[in-house]
Amino acid sequence: MRTLDFTSHLNFSKLVGRLLSVFVMLSLGIEVAQAKAVNLDLVKDQAIGQYVSYFQETEQRLSIDQAITAFGERSVKHSNNDSVSLGIGVKPVWLKFSVENPSDEKRYRLAVETPWLDVIDTWLVEDGRVIKRVSGGDALPFDQRPMPYRFYAFEHSFSQGVVDIYMRVESLGPMAIPIRLSEKQQAVNRDISSGYQYGFLYGIMLALGLYNLVLFFFIRQKEYGLYGLYLIGFVANSLSYTGQLHVVFTPDLGPYFQDWLDIFLMITYSIAGLHFARYLLDTKSYAPKLDKLVIRTTVIIPTGMVIGFLLDELVFSITLAFILNCGFVTLFIAMGWRAFVEDKPFSVIFLFSSVIAALCITISSMAVAGILVPYNDYTFKAIEVGMAFEAIVLAVILAKQFRMAKLDKMIAEDHARSDALTKLNNRFGFKEVSTPIWHSLIRKERDAALVIVDIDDFKQVNDTYGHYGGDIVIKAVADCISQVARKNDIAARWGGEEFILFLPETSQGQANIQAERLRKAIAEKQIAVNKVKPFQLTVSVGVAGTELGKFNDKPLNQVNLEYMINQADKALYLAKTTGKNKVCLAECVVAS
Repeated sequence: MRTLDFTSHLNFSKLVGRLLSVFVMLSLGIEVAQAKAVNLDLVKDQAIGQYVSYFQETEQRLSIDQAITAFGERSVKHSNNDSVSLGIGVKPVWLKFSVENPSDEKRYRLAVETPWLDVIDTWLVEDGRVIKRVSGGDALPFDQRPMPYRFYAFEHSFSQGVVDIYMRVESLGPMAIPIRLSEKQQAVNRDISSGYQYGFLYGIMLALGLYNLVLFFFIRQKEYGLYGLYLIGFVANSLSYTGQLHVVFTPDLGPYFQDWLDIFLMITYSIAGLHFARYLLDTKSYAPKLDKLVIRTTVIIPTGMVIGFLLDELVFSITLAFILNCGFVTLFIAMGWRAFVEDKPFSVIFLFSSVIAALCITISSMAVAGILVPYNDYTFKAIEVGMAFEAIVLAVILAKQFRMAKLDKMIAEDHARSDALTKLNNRFGFKEVSTPIWHSLIRKERDAALVIVDIDDFKQVNDTYGHYGGDIVIKAVADCISQVARKNDIAARWGGEEFILFLPETSQGQANIQAERLRKAIAEKQIAVNKVKPFQLTVSVGVAGTELGKFNDKPLNQVNLEYMINQADKALYLAKTTGKNKVCLAECVVAS
């Protein structure tokens, strides 16, 4: 087994570690006590921190014999919590508890459910002699650990009687030591249950992350890409610090590989998350100072963590990681609050989800650091629950934002295609809709016709009633066109007082009949402006279309839409110059 040179690593962190240790002992109410034995008839699956006595080494590493003597002579500490939590960068700790089996032999699994602890040695002592020693921890290569497991764990068959268990834990990271003793089957069931829980939480976040990354590649909006990276980064970080990633990825990359990987994955999701919130809430537009603070936080603290890596100061980088975590939740809430004050969209739900996530992250961080909050299953997993909740809420916000963006786009496109006064298609909208239908008619060798309508003597209407009256007349004619037009006909305002209709599956002769119906309907319409006596007006109409799939003996595939519009326009000009109030066909005239 590799040995760890703690002297070189703790130069910087001695003072921090001692202060944290004192604070932890005060906050957790640690007292001197004699721990009672764990009764296997009563304990089937339980965290046994409350049975544990412990003390920390001073300078010299103790042997097992010296440790046994020390437990008999020293005033040791005892915590009433499920876990012994001592802080970051503290000295190695010796723990002791006793297991009593009043009946037949029982096989139990002993686990320390913190995956990042570097070196753990356990001695089982019966009647004053060591009957078993088990070495493990994150510093050992995976294939040298007592079990192929994400935690330090081993199984032992306890015969009738009492066994004293001594454990030495050495780690630069947070010294959180949750010891669990479980019947073998209970331990297996717990693993299965835990797998389902993590699978459910991580599955939700990964699915949302990947979905938003795909959206980003299609719509190129930064907040979707950053949200995807934020979630995927968090899941990767969680898989690492819960040890699950290192059960799959098992190369021996050094005793502190998991610690450093946890740190850099924390940088990834924190930076992505903070920038996501900036873009989502558009913080820069109304809170530029806060926006700059967020940017500086995502640069300065991670830079310090990288410098710690280069100087091999793990404790320094871990301390900055916890500061970054605190800054992350604080800035999320600050941005949500500012957005709420500015009455920005989604600010209430963003602020609510941020507060819930912040509480959960704070609970987990303080539990791991051994400050105020006891370390147990619930406090350790609080961060995953809080983040999953926040992920779902933020996904709802992004979904609503996406829907609003699509609606805005549809409205904008509709405005771009339609005439504001008549609500008919404009030129752009007419060509966009009619062009694919035109090509379909060419393929099917079917008939098609164009009708152009122009209001007669419209200038006189404007001169008499003004532009307001002119608008009423244009709207009245547009209404008539909409009423007379068939279901598949495409109508548009072509410009000024001119309108156009595209008639699919319609020959020139049929279009002539339809145009005549329209001319008569408009001529009979009574139009009133400003409660003045209603008046009537007329229109001139030009028609161009195919007969038996041909226009002027040319098949439709040799005639483009613009050409046929031009021919209908010529027919309209003929109607205008030969008396108005009539329908003219391309190449011929039909009197009204």
